[in-house]
Amino acid sequence: MSYRKDQGRYARLVAFVGLVLLVAYGCFHGGGLVTTLDGWLGDSNTTYVDPFPLLGSLKTSTLISIGVAGAFALLMHRILNRPRVADALIETEEEMHKVTWPTWPETWNGTMAVVCMVLVLFVFLTVVDVVLLEVLGRLWGGGS
Repeated sequence: MSYRKDQGRYARLVAFVGLVLLVAYGCFHGGGLVTTLDGWLGDSNTTYVDPFPLLGSLKTSTLISIGVAGAFALLMHRILNRPRVADALIETEEEMHKVTWPTWPETWNGTMAVVCMVLVLFVFLTVVDVVLLEVLGRLWGGGS
């Protein structure tokens, strides 16, 4: 399937941004790649800029993590623009346009139905649990 450059643009964009944010979270969140590299590099982890916006300080470990995240972003850009992957994302976006999304009142009514059913089941299961505890307690002779 040949496609125009604009086809599946939003599906590819969302997939790209989501994957890059996931890798960036793994690189920079506490306990991630930066923290691991801080431990590995020890004293050779030179600080270049302290304080650095968003990242705290710019160190060797931070630069390596930025490089890993950038390389991953380039790799994902290439992969998401391959014809087979792009075709799958284009077809996904086309199918999403065919979906009939519920209106706000339908969503609210569905939510209220679920909440009411959960409450009914909660009350029912609580009553059954209390009754069974009482019955079993009396059968075993340990009921008080």
